[in-house]
Amino acid sequence: MKHIVVVRPKIGFGLGGAETHSAMIVAKLIERGFKVSVLAQEISFPQEILKEVDYLQVKKRGKGSLLKYIFFLWEANKVLSSLNKDYILISPFRFPKADLLILCDPLFKFWLKQRPLPLLIKQISNLGIRARVFLKYEELSLKTAKKIIALFSPTVELLQSLYPEVVNKVVVCHRGIDQERFNLRLKEKKDVLRKKYGLSSEDFIILFVGNEPRRKGLSLLLQVFSKLPQNVRLLIAGIAGKNREKVVYLGKVQNIEEFYALADLVVLPTLYDPGALTTLEALASGTPIITSIYDGTKEFIKEGVNGWITNLNKDDLLQKVLLALKTKIPPEVCSQAIAHLTWDNYVDCLVSQLEEF
Repeated sequence: MKHIVVVRPKIGFGLGGAETHSAMIVAKLIERGFKVSVLAQEISFPQEILKEVDYLQVKKRGKGSLLKYIFFLWEANKVLSSLNKDYILISPFRFPKADLLILCDPLFKFWLKQRPLPLLIKQISNLGIRARVFLKYEELSLKTAKKIIALFSPTVELLQSLYPEVVNKVVVCHRGIDQERFNLRLKEKKDVLRKKYGLSSEDFIILFVGNEPRRKGLSLLLQVFSKLPQNVRLLIAGIAGKNREKVVYLGKVQNIEEFYALADLVVLPTLYDPGALTTLEALASGTPIITSIYDGTKEFIKEGVNGWITNLNKDDLLQKVLLALKTKIPPEVCSQAIAHLTWDNYVDCLVSQLEEF
């Protein structure tokens, strides 16, 4: 059986979205009988998986995101050089010379354009050494990868405009979602859950989920929220803040699936997300969503059927929220749109790309 090395600074459950994604790849590859090594600085797995994983620990060095990144590449390559060359390198991370490069993280070249900064500051920042180094390694990672995995179709379109020379190596493998955790069963307990959290069954509840408020577009949502009817309440999960009338900051939430279930609408006006997990979790939970044209998962949204897509113009977002207030969308219609997005289907797609290595 082939030996697979999965590389990322942190890989494990509960360490973050991309880190959990990487951990699921590891777990599913082990289920399929592969020998799997994890090349990382930090891992977090249940004991039964730890027993099966070969942990190749990478030394931590450097301060600040740039130096940490450079030193991680350096130290990880030192570990790789000590291995027998007969392995397949899977990288859900910007790592040059991967056999399979999975685009879990935002494309840095596009994010530089999207950052919510004044134009002059953005232009100066984009000329700085940090931006230039990250751009260099993003391009190097894409050009030296044997295969590139895009998690959603819009990423291919973005690559075509930013890095057209690599598009012939790109395959779309739709990422999975935990459909045991996010499903319609909790939606049936919507009123019970509202009572549990002291929320009125008469209110129309909008949910925002994200721990990067600037990138996820929270400020735009708050501007729009002030123009909504009195019976609308906004719950903000993922960050702390000062509560005010009709706006509640939940901070970090362990049982986020319950909030998806009790919400009437999820809104994610993201400036850029290669594939927002929030969109998929909302749909799986039977809750319609308004996401943006810059969310890779927009391919699963049918306007007015299971959600809406905003161009991030304030008036456009307001009109779509107002439309959502008066549109009844059956939970089943939302969940059916992504019923095929399982971790098994996703990893089967990845494995099919390994056959030529």
